[in-house]
Amino acid sequence: EMLEHFSFSKDQLQTLEVLRPRISDIGNSFQLMDVFTFAKDKKRASQLLGQPEDVESALNMLKHREFSQGVEMPAAMEPSAFSGLLQVLDRQSFPKEKLYLIELAAFRNTFTSNQVVQLMEKLKFSRHKLRLLEIIHYRITDPENNFHIISAFDRGLDKKRASELLK
Repeated sequence: EMLEHFSFSKDQLQTLEVLRPRISDIGNSFQLMDVFTFAKDKKRASQLLGQPEDVESALNMLKHREFSQGVEMPAAMEPSAFSGLLQVLDRQSFPKEKLYLIELAAFRNTFTSNQVVQLMEKLKFSRHKLRLLEIIHYRITDPENNFHIISAFDRGLDKKRASELLK
């Protein structure tokens, strides 16, 4: 909310730099990215927030570290934070932007199967929904309920691909 009081991205970025050490819910930094319009400003904000430059690669490294070290997955994203993510996604026009914000959220959060279905509903085409599963399939806290995710697809081929991703 504070950043929205500034008209220029330069001022917003300076404010973000000052406030960064005081942000207590850094796992919800995807909300801050929504303030910025231009890719270069989003990139700078991402750097200030300590987000990796290539979020997908960082997620893959996180996955391998969690599996190899037997790290227990944290609890799924809190309902209020998840609601914020859904609102941010509603304001995005393009699937690429939505998927990027989901990557950012997945870097520091996990999701229930029900939350994954809700995220999928924000994407129109099956290929984007499958891409979503590629990104966050190992960040699902209740894999025993993956059948909810699979049943959200209409076509058998998509259901099969989703099932393969969720194994």
